[in-house]
Amino acid sequence: MKLSLLPLLTLAVLLSACEKQPSQPTFSMQWLTAEPDTGQIINAEVWQQVSLHEGFDAHWSGKQDETKFQCYLSPHYFYFKFQVPEQTLTLKEPFEKKLDVCNEDRAEIFLSATPDMHTYYCMEMDPKGRALDYVTNYYRKYDYNWAFHSLQMETSILDNSYIVAGRLSTAEMLQLGIPLDEFYMGVFRADFDGPEQVVWYSLLKTQRQQADFHIPEMLFKVTVQS
Repeated sequence: MKLSLLPLLTLAVLLSACEKQPSQPTFSMQWLTAEPDTGQIINAEVWQQVSLHEGFDAHWSGKQDETKFQCYLSPHYFYFKFQVPEQTLTLKEPFEKKLDVCNEDRAEIFLSATPDMHTYYCMEMDPKGRALDYVTNYYRKYDYNWAFHSLQMETSILDNSYIVAGRLSTAEMLQLGIPLDEFYMGVFRADFDGPEQVVWYSLLKTQRQQADFHIPEMLFKVTVQS
């Protein structure tokens, strides 16, 4: 008797669809009541209480990075701080428009309410406190005319490193539809060794062989812990 493979193939497809799909890695964010004064965010004592995340990855370039990242939520703000080692600081001068950030060393945060990145919000921040902020619809449908209203930054350029710190109001996050108890976040860095030589780093490690941060698998699922 000749058996048809169609039922077997159909069963295999159904079983495959029922398998549990891998979830996005979880990033546990602290909830603290500290509200540093404007101009004092970089050196605020609260950072001594905030978890330190390091080990940025760019395996597609064969490199690891010692950038340190911290963040927390307060009743009024989402605070963040990058400490970035840098031997070849690259800045665009004269700086004329926010898209000039694309040609600079910078730290980046993406925020999304949903894991599919249907709509997400980006802030790419250079060592002088200049930001390329924009809203995006998946995939790579950028609106550079959009901007955060509450983004504040403080920066410091040192001999072989720079610091980018700042805050975004929780009120604006809620207005954008980003819930404070659980959302999605990407944390990245661009490191230029020359005008056309850039290495892309991600805090989230992935098996991808090419850098593309505008895809869902590059986001953490953020859970907030009090």
